[in-house]
Amino acid sequence: MTDKAPDLADRRGTLGVGEDGQWQIRFQRRLRHAPERVWSALVDPAQQAAWVPGVTIEATVGGTVLFDFAEQGKAEGEVLAVEAPRLLEHTWLWPGEPSATVRWEVTADGDGTLLVLWHRPLRRDPAAGYAAGWHVMLDALETHLSGAVPGEPEFPRLFEMYREG
Repeated sequence: MTDKAPDLADRRGTLGVGEDGQWQIRFQRRLRHAPERVWSALVDPAQQAAWVPGVTIEATVGGTVLFDFAEQGKAEGEVLAVEAPRLLEHTWLWPGEPSATVRWEVTADGDGTLLVLWHRPLRRDPAAGYAAGWHVMLDALETHLSGAVPGEPEFPRLFEMYREG
């Protein structure tokens, strides 16, 4: 892996219809950290709070999931699968939207990690907002893993980017 900072195209997720015919979001990030380090940031409550305040994922099957975005709303869910240190899957219940599933896959990639996040199925209308939100969270996770404090998110700019396709 190189020391070059990834540009927006390297970090951008994809929105569209998956093989199952359902609308989905998919992110693939290559991180310069060992899979165990990435996994720890995903499942350790103290680290969760460092990269996205308001996030709680109890990483046991049946555990509670909460993404509390204050005035924007809350997504709740339940952990469906945990296979440490490579897989975490949970439901995503946002008010007024059908139930969806979020899947985090952590795989060794040379001296780093490939992190893949799937969010599906979704309705097309809110997908750009979800994609911008996941983009912000994954950027914050990467910043946290590098030992820095995540800055102010660029949500409006990212939302427009995903909305425009």
